[in-house]
Amino acid sequence: MTSRDFIYWLQGFFELNNPQSIDQQQTEMIKKHLQLVFKHEIDPSMGDESKQAELNQIHNILAEDLLTEEEAIAKFGKKPNPQFKYNRYGWYDPKDGPPRC
Repeated sequence: MTSRDFIYWLQGFFELNNPQSIDQQQTEMIKKHLQLVFKHEIDPSMGDESKQAELNQIHNILAEDLLTEEEAIAKFGKKPNPQFKYNRYGWYDPKDGPPRC
């Protein structure tokens, strides 16, 4: 995500929601998006496989940092398998990699 992308995302967030205040989870989400913006701005070339893995990790920690496993169960339902993990899109098998959308 570039800084320009982030600005449009943030503008859309405020235009669509018109919040009078934002909660802790929303604040953390904005912070995570800022981390992603800064990472891309530092090296916009996208990088090699290890760089991509680093960017994907930043992308995929958004929900995991904000939700406990109990909250993920409440949001996405029962954990399908003990090895499954979750991100903002739901449960996934780590062998298959996290869903991105």
